[in-house]
Amino acid sequence: MKRASTRSLARLTMALALGMLAALPVWAGNAPAPPKFRLPSEVAGPVRYAVDLTIVPDRDTFTGAIDIDLNFKQSTPILWLNADKIAVKVASLSSAGQEVAVEVIPTPKDYVGFAFAHPVGPGAARLHVSYQGEISRKDMQGIFQVKDGGEWYVYSQFENIGARRAYPCFDEPAYKVPWQLTLHVKKDQVALSNTPALSETETGNGMKTAKFVETPPLPSYLVALTVGNEDIVDAGTAGEKHTKVRIVVPHERAAEAKYAAQTTPDIVNLLEKYFGIPYPYDKLDEVAIPLAGYAMEHPGLVTYGASIIAVKPENDTLNRQREWVSVAAHELAHQWFGDLVTTAWWDDIWLNEGFASWMANKIVNEYHPEWNMNISELNASQGAMENDALVSARRVRQPIESNDDIANAFDGITYSKGSALLNMFESYMGPAKFREGIQRYLKEYSWGSATSAQFLAALAGNDSAIASAFSSFLDQPGVPLVTAALDCQGGDAKLDLTQQRFLPLGSSGAVPELWRVPVCVRYASGSGKARQCVLLGEQSNEMALTKATGCPGWLDANADADGYYRVLYQNDLLGSLLKDGGHELPLAEKVSLIGDIYALTRSGKMPLGRALGLAPALAQDSARQVVTKTMEITTGLGDNLVEPGLLPRYRQYLVDVYGARARNLGWASKPGESDDSRLLRPSLEGVLANQAEDPQAIAEAEKLAMAWLGDHKAVRPDMVGVVLTTAARHGDRQLFDRMRLAARQEKNEDFRGTLLFSLGLLPEPDIATAAMPIVLTDEFDNRQSLNILFGVSQSPKTRDLAYSFVKENWDALVAKLPTDTGAFLPYVAAGYCDPQHRQDVQSFFEGRSTKYTGGPRILAQVLEGIDLCVAYKKAQAPSVAEFLQNYAARSGESR
Repeated sequence: MKRASTRSLARLTMALALGMLAALPVWAGNAPAPPKFRLPSEVAGPVRYAVDLTIVPDRDTFTGAIDIDLNFKQSTPILWLNADKIAVKVASLSSAGQEVAVEVIPTPKDYVGFAFAHPVGPGAARLHVSYQGEISRKDMQGIFQVKDGGEWYVYSQFENIGARRAYPCFDEPAYKVPWQLTLHVKKDQVALSNTPALSETETGNGMKTAKFVETPPLPSYLVALTVGNEDIVDAGTAGEKHTKVRIVVPHERAAEAKYAAQTTPDIVNLLEKYFGIPYPYDKLDEVAIPLAGYAMEHPGLVTYGASIIAVKPENDTLNRQREWVSVAAHELAHQWFGDLVTTAWWDDIWLNEGFASWMANKIVNEYHPEWNMNISELNASQGAMENDALVSARRVRQPIESNDDIANAFDGITYSKGSALLNMFESYMGPAKFREGIQRYLKEYSWGSATSAQFLAALAGNDSAIASAFSSFLDQPGVPLVTAALDCQGGDAKLDLTQQRFLPLGSSGAVPELWRVPVCVRYASGSGKARQCVLLGEQSNEMALTKATGCPGWLDANADADGYYRVLYQNDLLGSLLKDGGHELPLAEKVSLIGDIYALTRSGKMPLGRALGLAPALAQDSARQVVTKTMEITTGLGDNLVEPGLLPRYRQYLVDVYGARARNLGWASKPGESDDSRLLRPSLEGVLANQAEDPQAIAEAEKLAMAWLGDHKAVRPDMVGVVLTTAARHGDRQLFDRMRLAARQEKNEDFRGTLLFSLGLLPEPDIATAAMPIVLTDEFDNRQSLNILFGVSQSPKTRDLAYSFVKENWDALVAKLPTDTGAFLPYVAAGYCDPQHRQDVQSFFEGRSTKYTGGPRILAQVLEGIDLCVAYKKAQAPSVAEFLQNYAARSGESR
């Protein structure tokens, strides 16, 4: 038995003396322990919240009061809620018409307890809590503030577990109930939340009270607010219900909302058409948050990083517009998938994020088919495959057992793999049938929460094979490697298929996993083309090519590049696909094939030297996306895979592959040129200058950088990034000083971020040494100045300096930078490729970065990345050397 604390015994003695024992909490010893992770759902749940907050920008605290209508499911002496960085002042409970005394049990993090004078429940009750919270100036979680144009603005960001910083609550997604919000703010400032204002009343002392309409059922993380001197731009109406749309930006930035205002209604209309359900909420405000690198789908109050949604027309670029439409489509798709129907727990967050990513690509492809956003989706899918090949990779439906697991769930596996799986099964099932399942799911679970099992049941209907196949990708990590061998013996064409887990060189993983893989193939059939699919559920299977007329001259084992798997072609199947530059392949299949070629070098199933030999012909393709995809094979080899004596040949190889096209495009745009030329130019010029070290390209970048520093009109906005970073990589102290001064004066946050990153790229060690301490000052907002440190870590010449700076200044960095930045600092060492540094990185960061949310998995993946680099270098450097030794440039130089 535990002994009661001295304080508790004294309190108990006093109570007995005063005859007040009945007014004490039923626990009289040590304070009860809080939940280990999740709140005890069997005890109580919320029915409704009413939140009252007083928020004034440029103050570091806010005051709040919350009334929570509760349903106690059983009698209990204590109620635990989530709370963090909140100081509770007063708490009271009313139950069955009586007031019950409450004692507050604070904890260091995540929880607050309310102990009752006697057990409460079962039945209804109302808890009232008055408290004070923080308005952070360095974090973008909870309620925080950002300065723009000399003014402070307050915003909220509660996903994933930031709502507990704003109010004590049941901070889990399945608790989905109505909320009523009231804000007390300065009378001349704008206050917004998820719903329209019910009333605004001046209350004296320069303040007003804004009361908002009660929300439909929402989980805690979707409640939102903003307060500040904001401009509101009317964007008309959207959808079947003619919902009012507005763009909300910091003061005097209304002109920057033009493109968002033009496009938002169109996006909403396209989403309504697909879902067959009107936009679910009463209004749609889209809010720009300065310095935010994210967007968030709060119903009725969607927030975006300011650089995503707002830009001066003269600084706008096609890339920025493409990003905006894609991100807006993602967040607005959430209004149905994530908001109207919410994931029941974080292990199914892919239902929110993977679906919104998939839906965004679908909407953008319909809205702007000329953008070929399906190729961006494909590249994201293959990027997820690289992560999925790691032993430390998460499952899509990873069990969530800690805050670390919640943080780690918001990664490429959730977003891009989740999207890729939806795309694969839509292709296999057929778009019409797939859409029917989506609409069935949304209608069945509207205003509630749901799980993957419920989604798959609605999607598949009576087809249990679909649910089983989909689950095989959700419930285990990894990406399949499908080996395809064409067999035309005996007169009938057939395809022998086998599967195993794709693993890179140096991986410690095993390969016992099996998936039920929807393999769809496309092949030559007479003078035409045929398509067939099979569900590959065993380690090997045979597909009869029933539409073939003889032995197909070519066959693609990932038709339309819709499959989430890698392909290894046997015999001459690869050669037949690459014949004449892959002319038989549509764009997506060609890009996918190049990605698979690169992946095969990573797994050791193709020599990298052979891949380097295949790339030049593919790089002559007319499609921009094919050219840039070849750069996965050809670039970035100089640091680890090319011997110093062979660097001149490697650089000449890059000039031969990309130089003519880069010089033809030049650094400046030309009248009447295509969008693809504008999008390709930065990639080509960057390779020529920074990988091939072409003196002419470097000199042009340096000249343009100095011109831009004097007059921003000297360089088109879409070239500013490559111009500044190229000049920095070859710059001197004079350029550093010019860029630092420019960063202080720069009002455009994208340009300022690029300038700060460039400050870390200058090659001289003494400049890097002078640059990094800026991160620990207030010269720039620390949410941006961290770019300097990661810039220094990019180059082998200065990487040791960045790593040493982190080690020597660890305590100062984690104190100064946003909370949990410590989890990400191992990335400064991610570029190492040797066992000695790997051991040192593990030794230093274990117990340091791993203390921060998400840190353990981040460190594990950094360490695994170093291990794989070591193995890749050992296995592939000889083939690169052999290729370069035998390489004869098209210039005719003798090798």
